[in-house]
Amino acid sequence: MKTFINYALTPVLCAAMVILAVVAFAKQQEIDTLRHKLALSEQTAVARKNMVEEARLIQRAMHANPVRTVTVTAYNPTVEQCDDDPLIAASMRKVRAGTIAVSRDLFDQGWVFGRKVRIEGLGIFEINDLMNKRFTQRIDIFMWDEGEARQFGKRSIKAALLEI
Repeated sequence: MKTFINYALTPVLCAAMVILAVVAFAKQQEIDTLRHKLALSEQTAVARKNMVEEARLIQRAMHANPVRTVTVTAYNPTVEQCDDDPLIAASMRKVRAGTIAVSRDLFDQGWVFGRKVRIEGLGIFEINDLMNKRFTQRIDIFMWDEGEARQFGKRSIKAALLEI
């Protein structure tokens, strides 16, 4: 009986263990492949969702009136008025004269980073920053000098989104 176990049953059991190990390895590779496909599907779904949202925003921007009366104020590069790094705008560019921050409702209507805006009586500015979400229909002109910004105050002015 011992001979039978040593020469017949042991090799069969070893072969079965090798087969089980190969099957387990193949199943693990199949699981890894399925995980990869799932991750790609999730990324595709997120990308499609973003594309739909972007298309919706573009549609709204195309039908929005490019001229509107907005509240115009001024701001300075201070932590109190901006965030932890007041010298970097929401566009991830450095703040500079000749740029503005727009309220998020305007941003959602196509008033996005890099676009030019003509503010009646003040000139043409480039959108470089976003305002706090509590503000609507509002533009904030960047000024280095705090006194100049305070003197500017708060005005109701016509602004036009330019197509240049």
